[in-house]
Amino acid sequence: MNYVAYKRKPKTDFGIEVRIFTAQTGMTVKELADKTGVKYITLVETTTGRCAGHKVIPTVRRFMEDYKQRMEV
Repeated sequence: MNYVAYKRKPKTDFGIEVRIFTAQTGMTVKELADKTGVKYITLVETTTGRCAGHKVIPTVRRFMEDYKQRMEV
């Protein structure tokens, strides 16, 4: 049997950070986008390297750090 390979874009380092954060918090990527004020598709494209994300990455990282600190208190 021949199977067609499923083309999947590998995650960038930032994409891996986002996946780890969402797994730890139970938050979806869509919720993360909504809470950071970033468009969902832009966030997804940034995690796969299709979008540079010069403004997106610092914004999302800042939110993830702040969220982790609030949850620890």
